[in-house]
Amino acid sequence: MSKLCERSSGSTPKPLDQPGFTRRRLALSGNGADRAAGFLLTALAFLLVGRLEGCATYHPEPLDAVKTAQQLGSRSLANPELCRYLGANMGANLPTCPPPQWSLAVLTLVGFYYSPDLAVADARVREADAAVITAGAVPNPTAHVGPQFREAISPNFPPWGIGSFSLHLPIETAGKRSYRIAEAERLADAARLAAAEAAWGVRSRIRAALLQYLLDLRERDLSAHEEDKLAQVVRLFEQRVRAGAASQPELYLAQSSLQGAKLKFIEIVARVSVDRNILSAALGLQALGGVAFSWPGFDSPHGQSRLSPAEIQHLALLNRIDLRRQLAQYAAADEALKLEIAKQYPDINLAGGYSWEGGENIFELGPSAVLPVFNRNQGPIAEAEARRREIAAQFLAMQAGIIEQSRTALARYRGALGALEAARSAAELQAKRLGQARRAVAVGESDTVALAQAQLQDLSGQQGLLDSLTNAQTALGALEDSIQRPLDDGDVGSFTFPAALRDTRQAAN
Repeated sequence: MSKLCERSSGSTPKPLDQPGFTRRRLALSGNGADRAAGFLLTALAFLLVGRLEGCATYHPEPLDAVKTAQQLGSRSLANPELCRYLGANMGANLPTCPPPQWSLAVLTLVGFYYSPDLAVADARVREADAAVITAGAVPNPTAHVGPQFREAISPNFPPWGIGSFSLHLPIETAGKRSYRIAEAERLADAARLAAAEAAWGVRSRIRAALLQYLLDLRERDLSAHEEDKLAQVVRLFEQRVRAGAASQPELYLAQSSLQGAKLKFIEIVARVSVDRNILSAALGLQALGGVAFSWPGFDSPHGQSRLSPAEIQHLALLNRIDLRRQLAQYAAADEALKLEIAKQYPDINLAGGYSWEGGENIFELGPSAVLPVFNRNQGPIAEAEARRREIAAQFLAMQAGIIEQSRTALARYRGALGALEAARSAAELQAKRLGQARRAVAVGESDTVALAQAQLQDLSGQQGLLDSLTNAQTALGALEDSIQRPLDDGDVGSFTFPAALRDTRQAAN
């Protein structure tokens, strides 16, 4: 059929009585034979021509590595198509585009728009949808025309004639087609859920990358302040050493601390650059440019601290996308088992034919079927049953793992919140001590060295608070991953891109 389809796109099919199909016009003796042969050939010709008009044609889509690299390099947050996509999904929550500050929710949608992982997942969904069409295809009938040539024949008759014409119409039984369609539909559902998993993976990577970037920015600022204060301490000790009020070892210790702070600052600056590249890659971009970010609840990641283990487990078992995908795969395996059981019953092949021999018209009509004598499809049925049991066991194992993961993530999150509150109290205490040191210097009860040391202790308290905040935010991200649901206020709650915007999103890739 592919050759016939290709031929139909370039030329018009030739009538059956033209040269190129037969050397001479087919002929039979007797008016009845002529009418029968002409009718059968004409019907076959109209059937073929009518079906060939609906053939698909090939459209080349060459893949050029240079061109795709240029397209990747041209991606940006100021893309008008991206703004339309964000507006369609954010609505009133996105008054201007590009926004002055990019939140996690908006960045997640940017990742959905540009993500190559989602492009792959979407292609697999389209492939699964096409498999549903394949599963619903009705078997085509087959036709056979056998010309005859006789050497010893009466001069009144041409040597060429139709020897036989047969038509076979296959008929599937026992509902095989419906089971095949149902299996393909369940696999298509699983492909859509796999796309949703890929979307959650995009969101999770964006959150982790943005979190690390913002944390390292804060650590860079703290390190810069620490370097400034240590440089001030070194200058003070140099003055004291010259005045004989301090020893040389004290100066060396201060200088060593300053060198360590300088090294730490250089490392953090390099890490911030790496973080920005990682965030760009998570968004599907090559560079971010000069953009600002916002995370309103960044310093208080305790909005969901009151969730109980039972509530977390309930959310995980209801919301986990991989669990729902496993259920869809189980449903597909169940339909596959039904199909294999139905294959025990043979299909029917309705055959009809006509032949002319010795001046007689011979018509044939009769069904045929494969006799299930030597096997009743036992092997494929056993394989399908084993496959269904395997997926069921995988589902139970996945459930048990999800329960353990969600409970552990909640426990770590609560522990990290407790440590965060303790670190915040310690930082507040250091801030009070710094205030006292400033007042003491103001009234002449202390010197600048003591004030600089108090400032360094305050920076140490802020560093401890930042470390605890890092642990709390990381634990919150792990808790979200355990239930595959965002817990930050204002974050997106759906992780499948709208079907109406799929073509627009694909154009970016």
